Amino acid sequence: MKIAWDPGMMLTAKAQELSSSQKELKDTAEQFESLFIQQLLTQMRKTVPDSDLFGDRKAEKLFESMLDEQLSIEMARAGGIGLSDIIYRQMVLHVPSDD
Repeated sequence: MKIAWDPGMMLTAKAQELSSSQKELKDTAEQFESLFIQQLLTQMRKTVPDSDLFGDRKAEKLFESMLDEQLSIEMARAGGIGLSDIIYRQMVLHVPSDD
């Protein structure tokens, strides 16, 4: 019987654990990236010309804004454009590692 044991396994598992402050920082960075992506989507929609083919578009505009918000949240959770990772790596140096 062979047992695979890595003495560094405990160190790597402990290193991957985040303190509550670090988790909050990660969540905040993700929320900031979500807002940034939402602004990008909103500005991109403004480049598409409006059409009066279907008349008043207030409901459609409301739906598009809610869609952009949800898309930006999901994109940020899935890794986004990498902005939250950059923010986290820069700011984690100023956050205590143990709470």
